[in-house]
Amino acid sequence: MSSLSTVGPLGDSPVQIACPNCHQIVLSKVDYSAGLLTYIFCGGLFFCGFVLGCCLIPFCVDRLKDAKHTCPICKTVLGVYKRL
Repeated sequence: MSSLSTVGPLGDSPVQIACPNCHQIVLSKVDYSAGLLTYIFCGGLFFCGFVLGCCLIPFCVDRLKDAKHTCPICKTVLGVYKRL
């Protein structure tokens, strides 16, 4: 059996990883939250004249948000992938 590390590259999609808390090999659960890139896109759209709610579109797009990886068994935070 190969040992997986928690230091490996985390992206915006689930990864197979060894949980340091429960010592199980798991597929991480990913939760998305607004990060710096989300706010930069929102501000950019606002200053381009998209003020009628269109500037809020980045808050609906997961590809612009930070991704927090957690263990689905013990809920330990395994890492956070920040866009910026």
